[in-house]
Amino acid sequence: MPNRDGRRRFVCAASALTLSLSPAYAALAVTRAELKAAFVYNFATFTEWPADALAAGAPLVLCVIGDSAVAQALDRSAGGRQIEGHRVVVRKMDANGPVRSCHVLYAGGIAPKGAHELLEAVKGIAVLTVSDLATFTQQGGTAHLFVEGERMRFAVNVESAQRFGLRLSSRLLSLAKLVKDDPDAAPH
Repeated sequence: MPNRDGRRRFVCAASALTLSLSPAYAALAVTRAELKAAFVYNFATFTEWPADALAAGAPLVLCVIGDSAVAQALDRSAGGRQIEGHRVVVRKMDANGPVRSCHVLYAGGIAPKGAHELLEAVKGIAVLTVSDLATFTQQGGTAHLFVEGERMRFAVNVESAQRFGLRLSSRLLSLAKLVKDDPDAAPH
């Protein structure tokens, strides 16, 4: 798990991530894509993968599907950095790409059917799945980014993280809206 300095940086980042999307937000020149990228990076920072899914010294692969702006922002801010001794690698790919090679998978702008197909494609592997689709966590995804009021927030499906073999930091969970699977959220 992250060291004390890492935790302090996360708390500062989390506070910054809840910045208003109002004119004060615009004055900071932070785009929505940069904000989403910061969330994705921080999710990776506060997630623990099983040893067989992320071997010591192996790169931590952050994948982005469907949102070039988030992929670019994530690559600029996180590409080449280190998380717990793992070099961060950012990959932009399409939904038919090698998604099983990802440790974190952000899918932006997808439809419920596409989310269902994506979650089926990564079933049985340790991958933290994130999307901006409203029903994503209810469909079995791990995290959902959303705007509430004028703030960027996130929801987490803890059962999903457990199914994927991931351990999420209690600090991360304390900032999240917790949700559960909802069979009615899946596309029919």
